[in-house]
Amino acid sequence: MSVNTGDIITAAQYNGLQSRVATIMGTGSGTDGYGQSLSSSQINAGADITALDMDGLRIDINKANNHQLGSNASIGNIGVGDVIGAAASGTDPDNLDQTDKGFNDYDTAVGILETNKFLLDPGNSSVEAAISSTRTTAWNGVIEHVFTVTFADENQRRYFFNSGGEIRFSANLSGGNDPKGTDWATLLSNMGTIKFNYTQTSATGTGTGSNIGNNDLTTSYQTIFTKTGSGVYAENDYNIAAKRDSNSVLRFRVQFRDDDTGDQQSFGAGSGPVDEDVEGRITSSIQQLRATGSNVSVATPSYSNVSTL
Repeated sequence: MSVNTGDIITAAQYNGLQSRVATIMGTGSGTDGYGQSLSSSQINAGADITALDMDGLRIDINKANNHQLGSNASIGNIGVGDVIGAAASGTDPDNLDQTDKGFNDYDTAVGILETNKFLLDPGNSSVEAAISSTRTTAWNGVIEHVFTVTFADENQRRYFFNSGGEIRFSANLSGGNDPKGTDWATLLSNMGTIKFNYTQTSATGTGTGSNIGNNDLTTSYQTIFTKTGSGVYAENDYNIAAKRDSNSVLRFRVQFRDDDTGDQQSFGAGSGPVDEDVEGRITSSIQQLRATGSNVSVATPSYSNVSTL
């Protein structure tokens, strides 16, 4: 909460600001909280706000801002002897000339953190290999890759997604030089990388995502992404479904559905449509985007295959 020029900044106002920072950077609850240790803390009612108190708050704000946007917040360092004003601070109470060091500057900076709380700056994150499944034998019908993602507990799951974490999916087929294999290779290439975050699933390429993310999962499978084939192979599709096994375990089902019933013609006795197999090497690859580094770092979950291609 901002203060008016001339007002005395109280311990309650400082504690309110520090609590908002702690909600984002600390344990929080629900969709708030990165699970990090804090440099700032609450102060006693009626206590004076010291430079040390403000410095701890500045450190926490800058860590969060770097995590989200890759830079420090627009706030100055309040030093020993500074008078903390509403819009400015300085050593001369009659001439507070440091305009980035006022209490309201800190309040504004925290408001920006709250707006951007799910953002993750690329320089403060890592894209990491998680798990995969590969098939080299010809197939038809439906094959699937099912895996679980296990967090240490429910809070660690919250921290992973609250801090901008994602589970990422991609797939490819190589060596399938027949028309159906070529169509599958094109389908998988065109969808790019599918990104599952706190509240949605989207793709860097083409396909149909959803407004379903970590926060929307139930104990039943929901389809979060679909990509279909083209032309005579429009019946074929790649799709991902997800559900929550428990508060700390997520389950994903990646299906490659070759539902084409046959369009190529054979000749001679029993001639008619032929539903050819899919040949080549097909791989389902899973990665994760995770907050890492000195500002915000969350624990990695473990991945385990339940069913392979």
